[in-house]
Amino acid sequence: MKKTYFFTAVFLLQFFVSFGQNQNPIGCGTHLSQKEEAAFAKSLSKIKTWKKSNTKRSAATPYIIPVVFHILADGTNINNVFTKEQMKCRIDDALVTVNKDFNGLFPEYATTDPRFDAVKSKLNIQFVLATVDPDGNPLEIAGLDWHPEAHIVDGYDNRIYDYIWYGKNNRYYLDVLVVDEPNTGQGSVGSGHAFLPIQDAIPRVAYNHRYIGSTCGSNASATFAKVMTHEFGHYFGLKHTFQDDCDPVNDGMADTPPTKVAEGCARNVLNSCGVYANAENHMDYNTNCQNMYTRDQTNAMTYWLDDMTVAIYPRGVLWQQSNLSSVGVIEAAPVANFSSNTTAICSGKTIAFKDLSLGLPTSRVWTFEGGSPATSTAANPVVTYNTSGKYKVTLEVTNSLGTNIKQVVNYIEVDQRSGVNLVENFRGSFPPAGWEITNPDNGLAWEKRNGVGHNDTSCMIMNNADNAVIGALDYIRLPYLDFTAGQNSQLFFDVAYTKFDDASPDVLKVQVSTDCGLIWNDVYSKTHTVLQTTAVPTALANNWIPATDANWRKEIVDLSAYKGNSNVSIRFANVSGYGTRIWIDNVNVAITQAATPVSDFASAVRGTRCSSVTAPFLDVSTGNPTSWAWSFPGGTPASSTAKNPIVTYSSPGSFAVTLSTTNANGAGTTVTKSNFINVVDPDKISYIEGFDGSFPPAEWEIVNADNKLTWEKSSGAGHNSSSCMIMNNADNSKVGEIDEIILKPADLSVGITDFSFDVAYAKFDAASPDVLEILASKDCGLTWESVYLKTHTELETFVSTDPNNWVPTSDSHWRTERVLLSNFKGQSNVLFKFKNTSGYGSRIWIDNVKFTFDSKETPFSEFVVENERLCSDLPIAFKDNSTGEPVSWSWSFPGGTPATSTSKTPAVIYDSPGTYNVTLTASNSYGAGSTMLKTGVVIIKGKNSVPFLENFEGSFPIQDWEISNPDKDAITWEKRSDAGKGDLSCMIINNADNPTGKVDELILKSMDFSTSSTPFLYFDLAYTQYLNAFDPTPAPDHIDIAVSSDCGVTWTNVYSKNQLQLQTVSPAIQDDPATTATNETNDWIPTKDSDWRAEKIDLSLVKNQKSVLIKFKNTSGYGTRIWFDNLKIDNGPNLAVAKPKKALNTLAGVQVYPNPSSNVFYLKTSSSTDDYTVTVHSVEGKLIYTETFSGENDSDKAINLSGKAKGVYFLNVTSSNKKSYVQKIIKK
Repeated sequence: MKKTYFFTAVFLLQFFVSFGQNQNPIGCGTHLSQKEEAAFAKSLSKIKTWKKSNTKRSAATPYIIPVVFHILADGTNINNVFTKEQMKCRIDDALVTVNKDFNGLFPEYATTDPRFDAVKSKLNIQFVLATVDPDGNPLEIAGLDWHPEAHIVDGYDNRIYDYIWYGKNNRYYLDVLVVDEPNTGQGSVGSGHAFLPIQDAIPRVAYNHRYIGSTCGSNASATFAKVMTHEFGHYFGLKHTFQDDCDPVNDGMADTPPTKVAEGCARNVLNSCGVYANAENHMDYNTNCQNMYTRDQTNAMTYWLDDMTVAIYPRGVLWQQSNLSSVGVIEAAPVANFSSNTTAICSGKTIAFKDLSLGLPTSRVWTFEGGSPATSTAANPVVTYNTSGKYKVTLEVTNSLGTNIKQVVNYIEVDQRSGVNLVENFRGSFPPAGWEITNPDNGLAWEKRNGVGHNDTSCMIMNNADNAVIGALDYIRLPYLDFTAGQNSQLFFDVAYTKFDDASPDVLKVQVSTDCGLIWNDVYSKTHTVLQTTAVPTALANNWIPATDANWRKEIVDLSAYKGNSNVSIRFANVSGYGTRIWIDNVNVAITQAATPVSDFASAVRGTRCSSVTAPFLDVSTGNPTSWAWSFPGGTPASSTAKNPIVTYSSPGSFAVTLSTTNANGAGTTVTKSNFINVVDPDKISYIEGFDGSFPPAEWEIVNADNKLTWEKSSGAGHNSSSCMIMNNADNSKVGEIDEIILKPADLSVGITDFSFDVAYAKFDAASPDVLEILASKDCGLTWESVYLKTHTELETFVSTDPNNWVPTSDSHWRTERVLLSNFKGQSNVLFKFKNTSGYGSRIWIDNVKFTFDSKETPFSEFVVENERLCSDLPIAFKDNSTGEPVSWSWSFPGGTPATSTSKTPAVIYDSPGTYNVTLTASNSYGAGSTMLKTGVVIIKGKNSVPFLENFEGSFPIQDWEISNPDKDAITWEKRSDAGKGDLSCMIINNADNPTGKVDELILKSMDFSTSSTPFLYFDLAYTQYLNAFDPTPAPDHIDIAVSSDCGVTWTNVYSKNQLQLQTVSPAIQDDPATTATNETNDWIPTKDSDWRAEKIDLSLVKNQKSVLIKFKNTSGYGTRIWFDNLKIDNGPNLAVAKPKKALNTLAGVQVYPNPSSNVFYLKTSSSTDDYTVTVHSVEGKLIYTETFSGENDSDKAINLSGKAKGVYFLNVTSSNKKSYVQKIIKK
């Protein structure tokens, strides 16, 4: 489960130079759950008791820890692909560093801060690369488990469990899982994480491939390579030396001073806890000076090294003698074993042998009957066989614990050619006996794949998806064959392939030699576009697996030219185009066949969800047919004599296909394949899918691009049943991963279709945004339209304290969702699919998917509020979302204007702050539907009037202020209580720790400017731009201030300043090159009045508006903090200036809102007995609108300019007593 992962120890890399800032490193610390913190505290007392009892093992012999590095990435994410040899070099270097660190062997260990000499300590321990895997097979390279094709990005990806070896077959390893980005959310800068013994997690270290060792292409410096020592410290029970406060307990080690953050390498500086930090400790983040552990730390690690009972996954099992011998770290009784690159050759050829013996033999003696040399003591000898025959091979291995012999009779076959037909389905060992793999570049080669095959569960593949060397050649030769008695000789095999794209030309060839491989002739060659058997989108191609019969195609190669030849060699050749995998199964070499054909056929198109389909048929008959008789019941044409006909099916149903073939020798066989072509019959009978039967339901299809977690059936929960469909996002760790399930098409051609389903969901937290969406298609899936979408906060049906393990058990846990399908009415074939986008949150439960066709039901009344924000005195739009295609609506808006409505989409104004209910009853031709009452659906906040003042001395955020933090990180608008203009409180945004491009917004409570003709915004600003003595790169912090008079629908900038314009300190603060551990511009705080500057902003753009929003927008340039204080809003550019007198003929009390507006402007006039005439003119002076109305009407006048062009207009209001009012309005 993901939630344990939050409790790991994570190390976050900070590159000062490359980031351009000398900022304090940001670390996560050791985040333990409350339960785990208690377990950690409890373990401290156990360590103390253990220490007093003096029961630890003798330090005379070192702890020996077997280590294996699982390489699950290949460097393509940074365009720096590494080889096995490079990674082995880095691993060796990393273990040298770790061993020296733990044993105090670096020269710097002797020169650490003398304050800590009394507690400085080291361990007698050796980390050694394992040589044997959990299945007892020797590793090709010690300590290296090579799976770069896994392409695992995140260290918390559930797929890593497929590679962990700890405890597998009772063998134990320190597993290091090498991935692209080990720490979720930290990207490339996260170097790794590990699990502590007190955690209920399989012990392991996840590590960034960039930072292994410091040589052979690593991105790490020699000092940064010590981070692996840090992670191994976590593995054996240590927390970071720094925690969140100055609690003396801190990391649980009494001899590490309390520390709140990583302090840097300076020795003679008191930290924020008032003590000198042990900055050179391996468990700090100061990679430039990590050189020591303390005595308490090595005691704690020794306790966990000795433990066999306390930890759920004890570390003590690692160094037991029985384990060390089983993983090939120390000698064991030898067990002889060997392999060779082939067992069948022509005379005069060589065979390469490899010693695979276990037990770490120190010597060996080979005996090669019939070979030259006849004996050898080399580990991997090469032997020549010059004489035809069958020969035995013997290997005798010896070490200090004994001798063992392995002998295989007739192991080598020289010039032994078979005239029997060859059949290979790859169910046994690989390569099969007598086959030979040739891998010129020692990279990826032909391999066996279990779990996939054509009509079985194994096949052979060539992985071009990870074969990045374009043009790389790989071969696999079949056993030597004798075609002397050949008849109708052919090679046939099944192939499956999807091309990556047109520019990645993988090529598959079949080649034949009649001179033992001196010359090879192509008898078959297909490039990617021709080889393809199934087309999938490029985004899915790399992970595609042939799962159905239709994904495979039978290929036939004529070998009749080799009839009568006694020396025939056949091989598959792959030419990599860096495309995708080529899958091969059921290889048959038919040396002798019946004289007449054996009929067979295939088609890449086997069915459709559309109303018709065109299927291309391919003859794959063996025996060289020359004529064909096809029968296609239900198809057009219904019969054919073509070799490869094309047939169209236009009616729903399942159809058989029959083929008979003949050649010059007579009639061949007849083959009929039932239900070969399927044309779907869309659902037109109402149904409810309760997931009680098989899953997925008949004719539903799961789309699972990553072949990991996807939609599944749950038999432990349901809504009024015991089964349902779920999507497990709790373990779907790749945020943004998409899983779909496509329903059988539906016929919506008659009447109204009602579609509903039940959902249950308890969100994990606000930062785990699972999304459920339903999409519909009326063109067989070519295009899709979203008809339903809810993210985690909207989707939630129940609040759980344990959402990972939550199961909906009561009716109240479920909610019925209804989906409107009016856009698809009349369509006879509509596809629907549920689409899940993982937010790494929790499970989504779906039940009772219900379709009612030609529904006669009355509406289920439903509505939504369309406005993003709700403001007083401005229209709020409501939208009917009722089912059943209602034709009339009855709305009730208590407290609003109007109070009732019969419109489908009414707009209502609320003049007073408060919480309001809304009711809707929708009706259709079958009667009145349900009544929907939404309590408190409208919340109208109050407004501030001028003058307004805020000096940030109270709580923060200010009531009714809106803070927007789109990236949900820890940095946003905040209050400071140690600085201010005229006091010690202000508001800041901390760009010093805010990565470039991050946006944070702050919207003030709405302002009432209805009586303010000259509104101004004032505030005090303090800022010094970021400067770096060693890097001139600018840090472009930026502040924008915008206003809106239409409740935030549109915004207009009234203030915009970059880091140069924001600068208030003169001269600017400089970074001192002598203080390399700090940056003075980062640490600056405004302490005097001259640090501040008064800003004044003219807000006349929104003068006389009833409801105005003001937004501060910060765009980080990764610069410094921006400080704000004494924010005030008043009428007039200078508070001492008297308001101007009104013109005698000016019409008072007129307001126009919203302005700008998309279509409708509202005009408010003072209540009087006057009549008013309103006109609107274009900028060219053309009259476009005029109307006269009575001033006795209290309601605001709507001026509808829909249909008019966007732009600027002039509105004029004239009363019957000749007073007038003019205002510029903007139609957007």
